[in-house]
Amino acid sequence: MKKIRCARVGFKSGNILIASLLNLLLEEPSYGYSLVEKLQSLGIDQSSVPYGVIYRLLRDMESENLIESEWEIEDSGPSRRVYSITKEGKEYLERWLNNAKGNLKILENLISNIEKALQKEKGGK
Repeated sequence: MKKIRCARVGFKSGNILIASLLNLLLEEPSYGYSLVEKLQSLGIDQSSVPYGVIYRLLRDMESENLIESEWEIEDSGPSRRVYSITKEGKEYLERWLNNAKGNLKILENLISNIEKALQKEKGGK
């Protein structure tokens, strides 16, 4: 079966990850490894999101000026890059939220219609 892309409608998994990371950074600046662990608090199974994907996404988000980073140098242990959300990141998150609310209404209507159609189908047989 050929993959069907729904990017134009706004149902992209990457967009969900971006919004999730921005949401976590809105709460507090953080570093990549910690962000992956915190994704679970949003219902995202961290085993399904490789660290490499998150770090690549963070670099892309930084190049789009949604986030910024600086190196945190520790007395003990390795240095780490700490990310924080920018004004543009907050604006992106607000647009994403409004779009998601609209998509949620569409999904709720679709789910309801499918359930009714399936019930009707079962009742008719």
